Amino acid sequence: MYGNPQSYRPQFMAGLAQQFPPGVTATGKPGELYIEGVGTRKFADMREDSIYDRVNIAAANPIGTEYVWFRDIPGKNLLDTNMRDASKLPQGQQAVVYRINFVLRDDTPPEDKTEILSTGYGAFILDDNNVVKEGPMPLFPQTYGAHGSISTTLNATTKGVVTSGVPSAGAIPKLMVPIYLAEGRTFRFILHFYEACNLPSAAATYAWVILDCLRSRPLV
Repeated sequence: MYGNPQSYRPQFMAGLAQQFPPGVTATGKPGELYIEGVGTRKFADMREDSIYDRVNIAAANPIGTEYVWFRDIPGKNLLDTNMRDASKLPQGQQAVVYRINFVLRDDTPPEDKTEILSTGYGAFILDDNNVVKEGPMPLFPQTYGAHGSISTTLNATTKGVVTSGVPSAGAIPKLMVPIYLAEGRTFRFILHFYEACNLPSAAATYAWVILDCLRSRPLV
């Protein structure tokens, strides 16, 4: 899906239709997409991509504790985030988000993962208060991460690896109505604890929110 605008012939765009998330279709014109609920948009330099950010979750989280992704960007490296600007895409970029993943670090103890997923509430928010998807954390399963079980030689036991969903893009449903991140539009994801969340390991852990998307960049 890389190339110059002239590479996107009508036949090429039409052939991609089955790869698009629900609510996104090719119009038959070069580099142009129709997004349900948004309208026709130009995506001349379009590619499949992800937008991600990582936040540290403390071991003890009293009722009302809240964490925010995509907002606090300064000081982070590429393991943390690929965002350059707080809460918005760089100038000239747009994205069509079709999947939201909440991914706890693979070495997070299974009992800690279970505690976070059982007590947390998540929401993806546009602008100031436009909530476009929300609910208990199991509504944000992960496409990525470890799966299965591990054996330890120290005590000859087998331990399960807990993930929120099978780590397979085909197993995780795409958003029926994609989220359009227009140039300059702000967005964030929050994790809110309406119940106290105390991690059994008594150790903090990291979690990413990963937005799978179709993304356009300005032509160079």
